[in-house]
Amino acid sequence: MLASCLAVTLGCNHPTLHQSSELQSELTNVTAEDLFLLGVSHAHSGDFLRAEQYLAAARQRGHEQASAIRWLVRVCIAASRYQSALRHAHRYLRENPRHWSLRLVVASLHEALGDSARAKSELEYIVRAEPDWALPHYRLAMLYRDNGDDRAQINAQLEQYLELAPDGHHAPEAQSFLDESLHAGVGPRRMSSRVDASPAAQAP
Repeated sequence: MLASCLAVTLGCNHPTLHQSSELQSELTNVTAEDLFLLGVSHAHSGDFLRAEQYLAAARQRGHEQASAIRWLVRVCIAASRYQSALRHAHRYLRENPRHWSLRLVVASLHEALGDSARAKSELEYIVRAEPDWALPHYRLAMLYRDNGDDRAQINAQLEQYLELAPDGHHAPEAQSFLDESLHAGVGPRRMSSRVDASPAAQAP
């Protein structure tokens, strides 16, 4: 069976599939699509380690990279293996640096791991490159807030978020923060009727 053929040592901490020559021979006729579908099936059943094994193998076999990385990152996050998710994501971003939605996930992972400097760097990179995407402005504002950064910096990002997404999911919280700033005499508010914008890249 295919499952027994993939009794490999890959875990989320070892993103490269380690195979003996005998195992490689047994897998010769297994297609990348079959490996990918098995990985997705294991992900749906909650077996995230096995899912990552199949998905990593599918990616090595040449399966479409964007969908493979989306699932690889997803299963590692579901298993709380954030460092492993970062390794998969960074490897993909080296060749696809403008996959902005994946970069947003990377920023979240760095923040979850306590590396606020890396998270900040990623978010600032995104808002410079995709200034019309609302969500990163909000996320950057919240990171500034959590880091105790200057309130004017926070306000600037929240104002930009509200300009882009006046009815967005985070609009009430953003507006409340700006109202507090206004009462405290920290900066003006800017509002417009522009709608939500998002980057061309699909979320992973």
